[in-house]
Amino acid sequence: PPIASAPYTADAIGGVINIIFREDFDGAEAEVGLEVPSQDGAETQYANLTIGSSSDRSSIVFSGEYYKRDPIFDADRFYSAAEVRDNPAGGRPRIQDTTGVSVGGNTGFETDFSGAFQLGDCDPSIYVPLTGPFFGAPATEGCGFAYANRSMMTGGIERISTFLNASYELSPDHNVYIESRLTRAETFGRYAPPVGFFTVLANAPTNPFVEVVDDQITGGERNIFAFHRFIGHGNRDETHAITEFDNVIGAEGALGESGINYDAYVRFYKYNNRNEGDTYVIDSVITELAGSGAYDVNNPLSQDPAHLAAVAQSSATLLRDIETDYAAAGLTLDGEAWDMPAGSAGWAAGLEWADEDYQDQYDSQREAGNIIGSAGNSAGGVRDRWAAFGELQIPLLDTLDANVAVRYDDYSDFGNKTSPQVSLRFSPIDQLTFRASWGEGFKAPNLSELYQELSQSFNNGRDIVQCRAQGIADADCPQFQFENFTGGNPDLQAEESESFNVGVIAEPIEGLRFSVDYFNIELTNKVNSLSVQETIDLVADGVALPPGVRIVRGADLPGGVPGVIDFIEKPFANLSSQTVKGFDVRAHYDWETDNAGDFSVNIDYSQIDEFSEITLEGQPRVEFAGESVGAPKFQAALNLRWMYGDFTVNTISRFIDSHGTDTRVWDSYNRHDLTLNYITPWDGSVTLGVRNIADEDPILENGTTWEDSPGLFLYDVAGRTIFASYKHEF
Repeated sequence: PPIASAPYTADAIGGVINIIFREDFDGAEAEVGLEVPSQDGAETQYANLTIGSSSDRSSIVFSGEYYKRDPIFDADRFYSAAEVRDNPAGGRPRIQDTTGVSVGGNTGFETDFSGAFQLGDCDPSIYVPLTGPFFGAPATEGCGFAYANRSMMTGGIERISTFLNASYELSPDHNVYIESRLTRAETFGRYAPPVGFFTVLANAPTNPFVEVVDDQITGGERNIFAFHRFIGHGNRDETHAITEFDNVIGAEGALGESGINYDAYVRFYKYNNRNEGDTYVIDSVITELAGSGAYDVNNPLSQDPAHLAAVAQSSATLLRDIETDYAAAGLTLDGEAWDMPAGSAGWAAGLEWADEDYQDQYDSQREAGNIIGSAGNSAGGVRDRWAAFGELQIPLLDTLDANVAVRYDDYSDFGNKTSPQVSLRFSPIDQLTFRASWGEGFKAPNLSELYQELSQSFNNGRDIVQCRAQGIADADCPQFQFENFTGGNPDLQAEESESFNVGVIAEPIEGLRFSVDYFNIELTNKVNSLSVQETIDLVADGVALPPGVRIVRGADLPGGVPGVIDFIEKPFANLSSQTVKGFDVRAHYDWETDNAGDFSVNIDYSQIDEFSEITLEGQPRVEFAGESVGAPKFQAALNLRWMYGDFTVNTISRFIDSHGTDTRVWDSYNRHDLTLNYITPWDGSVTLGVRNIADEDPILENGTTWEDSPGLFLYDVAGRTIFASYKHEF
């Protein structure tokens, strides 16, 4: 019978990965391992245990794993640590002369942003003294903060997971089975202390323009805005306690003498993420305390008892609970349809039902918008779905097979969609096979994309709208962190795809196998959230923003210059259409020798000929392949293996093509790994190795910064890593 493609949910636009777990395993196997990078952070320890037993009618396999990886701090890498460069004109550096630095250290602004000034003495051991302009305020002095010296690049994680796979033969034609997976993980991340705008009233004791007569405050000149980093409150630490529980119970077998096989199952899945954030600042409380002078805006590290009490009083620990409950049931039947000259046609058909409940609960302070450094609102949604699918595998000729599949999905909150697929496989000789496929797919918006309330973030961008109005070139426009909000959109439509693939597999001689595949994927209605910079750029180009997306500015500055960006709202939307075309080439060769051992070579090559996108309807198509950061045209990997007796030596070399434009180029990247494995005489095996032997750092060529680089998407950030493990079979 065919291995049905249609039974997989239509959500699987990107493909489906099947993991086949060990069955009929008798005994026990334990492994411990350690990974130690040459650079700070990312040290990893793990251990796992597998136990199994099987008989003529039953089998059971249980495995458990412990895994722990330390975080990497931005300050521990030269390319992501805060950097302050000289101002070409002399004097204090500008914000564009820095990396990983925010104006939000302790900078004051006039309420109409007509001027800016530093608050307090801006101690260089704590802050970064800067010169403007800031947010349109004329050139003057400000006080920045090197947030990258506090934040993490990658968080830490500690995880325990278990898996149970068991089956029992009720009779020769009927089996029952169970799969159970439990994962408990705790992650930890760190951000710099919270930063925010708040008002310091004219008569506040800490207002730098306050009037004092005979030690009495008689009034101030004016209110001011403080763009203030709450360093006295401490770093923002985020922990996530995640629990996943997944159970599948099913039965499979044959329906009497009918020739029809069945597989019926029920599934129950639960996900819970308990998020705790510490330390944040209560907006209403800090405004009142700053106004009374209890909180010293000019010196947040003051040790005055009143100030310390104000820090404690205005601090907040935030809570968030994310929970998903998912239940599903399905039935698949398959068998032979009819006899043909080239063989029997096979069929598969089935039904599936699923119900999902999603809840995202925020604390009351964030829901009220009363927290500096974070925001969010509770949300939730429910949906159910049913699907029917069918598939035929037809042997047209001895050398030609056809597969036709179709799937129908019906969502309670979205609608319905039919997804067809057709494929051909032609083998004129045993050593040569041609294959081709065409299909359509869709992905319904997930519940968080539909119903999640807006949540706050601070991301980098350049306000080229304001800069252009001031005669500042785009390249010289300073970069700031803008407050922005991202969340759900109940009006989202489904993403849809159409794909075409054609390829050839050849085995010209024994041991040699290679394949070439061409792919063409069209994706429409892609759900995404615009970046801060994309949103600003669209406005600068005069393009109407999608519904729900907006930039909120303050009053215009003198000379008709657009006002300072207060915040940006950019919920999920069906934004773009994407086209991806390219080739995958794979080659593998094995050969054996009498005295020198066995060798194998494996080559993987991927080439993207087109990776283009239309961000919004009516916009020009933009090509990313080979031109945009993080989108090289090709990547390749070479794997060499030598096996001699109880020893195995394995090397992997990875290559990423250079990419960029005439003015911004990310050079090519090479990484080499080496592994040695030895099977001991006492049923054990020892593995030693080095990843990233040459200690290659991420590419930051041609004046780019870590914030502008592909970063974690393409490159290894752990550095040269020595690893070792020991496995023992009992």
